[in-house]
Amino acid sequence: MLRDIYKEFIREAIFDNISDEIPYETDVLIDKVEEGKTLEKIRATIIVEKQTQKGIIIGKGGAAIKRIGKDSRLQIENLIGKKVFLDLFVSVKKGWTNDKQSLEDIGYKF
Repeated sequence: MLRDIYKEFIREAIFDNISDEIPYETDVLIDKVEEGKTLEKIRATIIVEKQTQKGIIIGKGGAAIKRIGKDSRLQIENLIGKKVFLDLFVSVKKGWTNDKQSLEDIGYKF
C-alpha cells in the first residue's frame, strides 16, 4: 500500500536528518492522501514521546522539518511520477512506545 511506503520515506528522512536516539522514538501516521492527476496531497503526523523531541524534529526556524519534508517529498515524487504537496505536523504522545493501545492506534498489530 502506498501509504506504508510514504510513511517509510518520511521515517527514513527523519533518520537521515536527525541524530541521536530521537528517530527511534518517532513514528509517522499518514493522516490523509488526496490523489490528483498531476498532484498528490499528503498530510502526515510525526509522533514523538517528549516535547523536547518535537523541538528537535522541527529545528531552529523549522529548518529540520523542512529538510525532512524535502527529502521525503522527492522520494515520493520519484516513486509516483507526479508532484507532491507534503504537509507535515509533529505531535507529542507521551509514553506511546510503551503503551499497547497507542501502538495499536498507530497501526502495530499484536
